[in-house]
Amino acid sequence: MIILDSNVWVAFFNKSDSQHQKAKKNLKEITGKVTATEYVILEVCSVLLVRAGKQVANKFLEIVFDNDDIEILLSDGGFFEKVINLFQENNNKKLSFVDVSLLCLSKSHQIVTFDKELLKELKTGN
Repeated sequence: MIILDSNVWVAFFNKSDSQHQKAKKNLKEITGKVTATEYVILEVCSVLLVRAGKQVANKFLEIVFDNDDIEILLSDGGFFEKVINLFQENNNKKLSFVDVSLLCLSKSHQIVTFDKELLKELKTGN
């Protein structure tokens, strides 16, 4: 399964984003289902609200929740605790809590991101 990082979703839905064309290309190349995590959805809505407006944030939610090719992955207490532990242990100050949650999921999912710091961590297997 593929998980898109927040920056990919934001770039796709925000036409004025510098990565918009890259996000469109990436999404066209994906075959099969995409997973959207609860944390990513929260972050995308917050960023789109500020950068592109409420209408765009609402459109994102409509598409994510009404699309059979997008699986919503909700967090549970055990996963939350795992993310907290890794967040506290990880010394990379440029990784957000959401980034660390994606690191936790990278063992079972492919992560698509434009975040250079997260990509670096994913390549080292942390």
